[in-house]
Amino acid sequence: MSSLPLDIIADVLSRLPPKKLLCFRCVCKPWCHLIDSSDFMKLHLHKSIKSNTNQSLILKHSHLYWVSLDSLDLASEIDHPLMCYNHSVKLLGSCNGLLCICNIVDDIAFWNPSTRKHRVLPCVSLELRRYSGPSVCSLCLYGFGYDKVNEDYKLVRIARFRGIETSFVECEVKVFSLRRNCWKRIKDMPYVCGYPGTNGVFACGALHWVVSRNCTSEEFNRNGSSEEFNVVVALDLAVEDYNEVALPEFGDRNFNLEVGALGDCLCVVANYSNVQSDVWVMKEYGVKDSWCKLFSVMREQMRGLGRSLRPLGYSKGGSEVLVEQDKVNLFWYDLKTKIVTDVVIHDTPSSCEVEFCLLTLTSVNISKRDSGKNQRIADHEKNVKKRDDFLSEGFKLVL
Repeated sequence: MSSLPLDIIADVLSRLPPKKLLCFRCVCKPWCHLIDSSDFMKLHLHKSIKSNTNQSLILKHSHLYWVSLDSLDLASEIDHPLMCYNHSVKLLGSCNGLLCICNIVDDIAFWNPSTRKHRVLPCVSLELRRYSGPSVCSLCLYGFGYDKVNEDYKLVRIARFRGIETSFVECEVKVFSLRRNCWKRIKDMPYVCGYPGTNGVFACGALHWVVSRNCTSEEFNRNGSSEEFNVVVALDLAVEDYNEVALPEFGDRNFNLEVGALGDCLCVVANYSNVQSDVWVMKEYGVKDSWCKLFSVMREQMRGLGRSLRPLGYSKGGSEVLVEQDKVNLFWYDLKTKIVTDVVIHDTPSSCEVEFCLLTLTSVNISKRDSGKNQRIADHEKNVKKRDDFLSEGFKLVL
């Protein structure tokens, strides 16, 4: 293959799983440089997304397990990089093959389970200066995603404060940028995030949560028929601002709303108690008329109570959707036959938290070229400031 052009070699290699690519780094130096390059990582990611390949599930109980989406048969236990006296971690999100995890002492890391590389984030504190009297932090939620405009991975933390003497609720929001390697506070979220342990869903460049417009109480009514509830808010990671997502016309408003991602589309699930769950997909992001009902699952088709559904991903051929039910059961839904097939994964606990994860080469570090560029920009801005300060002092002396 040494006589082949490098772009053809790259195209061939980009179709392979990360495990084999890591072995092929030892073939020769040109291959090693190619596989380690950011351009090849992006090519491999693009091919994986387009072909529905290199898909896996991360299962979390007291330990972490990995299983291929192609087989969903036998799971293998994996070690994470945030081991402490308690092995358990929280899964805060998954994006482009990176997992964001947090351990019991609140260490947070971006981790690629395919390459075994990780990066621990700097600590972030709660700002104790509150707005209208004494308050306490009653809930912390997270969201993890990719800012395509700035080519940056970002983690969002929402700290919900409620007043001790009043019923008013406010949500402090901070964003960690991998490119800048720091946290910063942005505008507070003007909504109430409700569900403990519910992470933001990343789709189409934004993180999404189901929220309430009512900021005068911490109560969050999941069965509310009022327009105050069942609102989906998006935080655009590029501009770091909020907007409401226009939802489909559901008809009956008495349901629990869940938000998710399916393929490269935003989706919502309307769970009608003891009747059915409807899965809607937004074909063109931000366009209300592009919502379409992908499928419905009747209660009698599901095991257990069937209170909530969460679509995880398409099968390799795209004819089936893998669905998590009540955070306990998994099943395939066939889009053509409308048949539900239960999934049993051997050698795992009976109930696990599930996170969809691509197998990629995505790096947890900024390349040296990018770091140098950022440093040059920072140095330039610093020099400009020094010049402006000098000129300003000069004018003062003249005056």
